[in-house]
Amino acid sequence: MFQQSIVQIVQMYKCCRTAFCPTYNCRATSLTAAVPQQSYSPLLSVSETNKMETHLILMGLLSICSLSFCQECSREFLENVDFPGTDITSVYSPDVEHCQLLCTQHPSCLFFTFVRADWTVDNRHFYCYLKSTPSGKPKVQNPLQGVTSGYSLKPCNPDPSSCLSQVYQNVDFFGADYRALFTSDHEECQRVCTQDPQCQFFTFVNDIFTSENIRYKCHLKYSWSVPRTPIVERKDGVVSGFSHKIQLTPFFKPACQNKLFPNTDIPGNNLETLPAASPEHCQTLCSAHPRCTYFSYDSSNFN
Repeated sequence: MFQQSIVQIVQMYKCCRTAFCPTYNCRATSLTAAVPQQSYSPLLSVSETNKMETHLILMGLLSICSLSFCQECSREFLENVDFPGTDITSVYSPDVEHCQLLCTQHPSCLFFTFVRADWTVDNRHFYCYLKSTPSGKPKVQNPLQGVTSGYSLKPCNPDPSSCLSQVYQNVDFFGADYRALFTSDHEECQRVCTQDPQCQFFTFVNDIFTSENIRYKCHLKYSWSVPRTPIVERKDGVVSGFSHKIQLTPFFKPACQNKLFPNTDIPGNNLETLPAASPEHCQTLCSAHPRCTYFSYDSSNFN
């Protein structure tokens, strides 16, 4: 029974470290509250039962830590320190705090290295390298000018806030524009972005920009709220799909035009070309895009 309960504790800990854990109450006040209750012999006294629970929890914690599931909460940044290798992926990020949040929200990332604006070796500024190892720690730490490294905030409690109120001077969030307007300053541009349900970030052109005709222009930008697959291709012996926990916003009104027209192309006026698994998936992507009003889907190459 002890071995089975330890396994349950380990499974609970691993499940609660993910973004979605339907099996356990991850906000329980103790491990005994989160683990399914065990039945004990009626011959044992209450104190003996409590001792058994205490020993069981200690054994479970030791087992978890021995399997490298235990990690301390580390919020500090290591300036001019590189964690070389063991990359999962790289993404753009405006600063090291945002890079840390990206690592925290990635299901596999345990630590990261961020390339700062003062990096001089090449043009990889604002690169955020997400990393992981089986031990949860970087294999090597090297001194390197122009980078900052740190750890995921997954082990921290309470969960880190994802409010990104900071603005970044002399930094452009290039692309993903869907609307532009003129505002008095970047604070007003940020307020407009915050109030627009489609807007997720922005770039404001201030009064020192070289081209006078676009000064004080506020560019509202979006990021996809529906699942996008990097590549879609035919391959025998595999089955793919989307998570059931993803809830898509009901974009359509009762009088909407949701009918699909097979073997019909609407040529030209393309905004983007994206991989999609089906015409319905393509329709969902179009519905999520703030500027898309119609689409064409090519089933021969999944675009």
